[in-house]
Formats: sequence, C-alpha cells, structure tokens
Amino acid sequence: MKKIIEITSIEELMEMSGAGAASGYGGNAFKEIDEGGAGQTTVTPAHFKPKGKDMRQEIQTEMLMRQYVRNKIKKQLLEQKIAEREQEHQLRLVVRGLIKEAKEMANPHPNTGINKLRDAFRKAKPTLKAKFQQLTSTAEQRETFTAHMLRAFVRLFDELDALQAQGEIQDEIGEIESSAGSLAGGSDLEAPPPNQEADDIEDELDNLLEAVLKEVQVDIEDEGIDVVTDEEKADQEKEAEANKSQAEKDFNKKKEKDSEKADFGGELEGDTTGRNQAFDAFRLVQSYFSDAYLDLANADDQKMYRDWCLYNLKLLFQNFEESLPQSPDEPDIENPEGI
Repeated sequence: MKKIIEITSIEELMEMSGAGAASGYGGNAFKEIDEGGAGQTTVTPAHFKPKGKDMRQEIQTEMLMRQYVRNKIKKQLLEQKIAEREQEHQLRLVVRGLIKEAKEMANPHPNTGINKLRDAFRKAKPTLKAKFQQLTSTAEQRETFTAHMLRAFVRLFDELDALQAQGEIQDEIGEIESSAGSLAGGSDLEAPPPNQEADDIEDELDNLLEAVLKEVQVDIEDEGIDVVTDEEKADQEKEAEANKSQAEKDFNKKKEKDSEKADFGGELEGDTTGRNQAFDAFRLVQSYFSDAYLDLANADDQKMYRDWCLYNLKLLFQNFEESLPQSPDEPDIENPEGI
C-alpha cells in the first residue's frame, strides 16, 4: 500500500532526505507526486533509484537547494556583521567624544575666555549642525546661512560691548554724584534763595490759560466726544483678538516674524530660506555665547573670546559643508561625430 506524506517546509524535506539516505536510497528515497491534479505535493517512497535524466534532475535540484540555503545563511550573517560594525562605530564615536571632552576638562586652556568659548561651542554645535545640514537644495542656501550667522555674531558682540560701556559710564556718573553729594553735605554752603520773579511769571501764565479756556467754553459732553480709558481700550483689543480665527492669528504671527527676519538680514542679500534658517539657529544658540561673554570682566579674555569665536564659527561651517555627501562630477563626453 502506498504511503502519502505531506511536505510543508524545507526543513521537513531535508529531514526526510536524510532519513532516506540512511535507509539506503542514496539521499533520493522520496518522489513528489501531484495527487489528482489538486496542486498538493506529496512524497512517496521510491523503491527504485532514478536513472539517467531523472538522476541528473534530482542532483541539480538538490544542488540548487543547497546553494539557496547557503546564500540565505551568508546573507543573514553578513547583515548581522554589518549591524554589529555599525554599532561598534557609533560606540567608538561616543567614546572618542567623551575622551576629548575629558581631556579638555583635565587640560584647560591658559586663557579663561577660550575655556568659556569651548563650553559654549559644546552646547551649540549640535543645533548649528542640524540647522546647517537641513539646507540641501542649493549651496546658496548654506552660503547665505553662514554669512548671516557670522554677521549676527559680530553684531551681538558689538551690542554687548556697547551695553557694557554704557553700564560703566552709568556707574561712573553714580560715583561722581555720590561724591558731589557728600561734599555738599559737609560744606557750609546754603542753597540760593528762590526766584520770586519766576514764580510770578508762572502765576500769570496760569491765569491767562484759565481765561482762554473760559472764553472758548469747551464742553466735552456737548461735542459728543467718546472718552475711552486705557483699561477699556485693552479690553476691546483683547475681545477683538479672541474673535479672530486661528488662521488669522497664525497669519499675523507669521507676518510679525517675517518682519523680524527681514530686520535680522539687514542689507545682506542671498537666499531667503538660508536667512530664515540662520535667524532660527541664532535665536537658539545666542544665549550660550552671550552669557559666557558677559561673565568675562577681563578685557584680554573678552578679546580672545570674541576673535576666536568668529574664527572657529567660520571653520565649523566649512566642516559641516565638507561632511555633506557630494555627488561625483560628471565626466565630459565628446560627440564622436564632431571629432
């Protein structure tokens, strides 16, 4: 009686082929049969060894099957190896960064300004890199971004220097006034007598103004003038803002922001997208640099901080540009007919 066995996976086929080889059928002890044309594959014991064309076909089938399994295993091992190498590479980058940071902390620069600058760049570098490398449409976008960022930092340091100078002047004026007050309090000088003539003139002007108002007879209620207080005006503006749709609010907000971006760009020309990206990036990192700069009271530290900040900022953008994937240059192909 013929025994029918259903094969559902390649593992079962390999197992049954091994069993057939152990029984003395040379590894080809089973033969596929399509029962009734139903498309269901079955295997039946073959008490005969295939000969001639059948033998070659089965050998080829087994070789193809082995090759397929071998390729699948190699592919999986290769993918696993690549993934492990990528993880190892990322880990090495993290470790190198930690080592570099530890070296900088263990070996500080002789100038305090440079040490403060290193800390500012460490905080700002991820943001600057992300904003710069988002500009991939054209090189003009990145060039405009760089130009606006450098100009913004120059303007930032100029404003900080001006504010510091103004603060120093105010302190000096305060000290002078304090010294003058102490000198006046310790002297025997008396204040000059009040100017009686000036007081008489002021009284005459008040009387004249009152007389003019009586002649004109300004009556606010008769004229129908609606007087609105500051509180009522604020309530009206708040109510009008609440009645606006979300689209109107977003449009007005964008309009105000566009005006700020235009002021940020100043007279510099270039790509508008690059300018807008620089505006956003500068607002994110500005405090890192300004806070550290204002902490420096030594003029030499401030000069080192400012000069090396601008120089390293330019180098940083150049490194970002070089790290972008570059498309290979297309070779010049001459027309054979034109030779």
